[in-house]
Amino acid sequence: MNNRLMGTLLTFVAVVAGLSFATPSHASAKVVTDADATEAVKTATSFGTAKADGGAATGKASLTPAAKRWQSKTITYKIASGSSYYKSVWKSAVKVWNRSGVVKLVATSGKANITLSNSNSPMGNNDSTVGITYSSYYNNKSLNGLAVMASAKSYVFTNVANRYHYSKGERTNVAEHELGHALGLEHNVGKHSVMYYATRDQSVSKPDVNGLVHSYR
Repeated sequence: MNNRLMGTLLTFVAVVAGLSFATPSHASAKVVTDADATEAVKTATSFGTAKADGGAATGKASLTPAAKRWQSKTITYKIASGSSYYKSVWKSAVKVWNRSGVVKLVATSGKANITLSNSNSPMGNNDSTVGITYSSYYNNKSLNGLAVMASAKSYVFTNVANRYHYSKGERTNVAEHELGHALGLEHNVGKHSVMYYATRDQSVSKPDVNGLVHSYR
């Protein structure tokens, strides 16, 4: 295997594993990319202890924690899916977060802060990850102690959602979870938060709105 191909494979593995890596943006700053995943739930009952990015989720269930935020409360998004079904799923998720009144997600046909789509998991049908978000942020910019985001891409994995028989409403909840990551929120320890690591029945709730208010104050 040549060195170029090996480097490409290692980069892919690092992203899927939720590891951080840096790519240069200009001479004095770097843009760092994280991957946040949602675990599939086989039944309506969630399982296990909430985990995020290789460790236990922190904080109180009443306040969803955040690690990043956008520079402005007005954030552009674009739905890149070619499926009318998933366009509807993402539009519903956007409406729920806009209803919080904390941020304003605005659709654009041009370059967007957040790109929303669906795809099959690159790990295949046996993957237990039903959604993932890749969020990039500047390593030298912060607001309220949070890293300032540069871009985000969120996906619902169609094949995994099909395997676990997720309804359209349940896929919308996954989309809400991933959009929460795209807004900078982390996993919540509480099972009633949409940001609990394994989302199926949960929708955006008070702890999630509290977390958004706290990070965008």
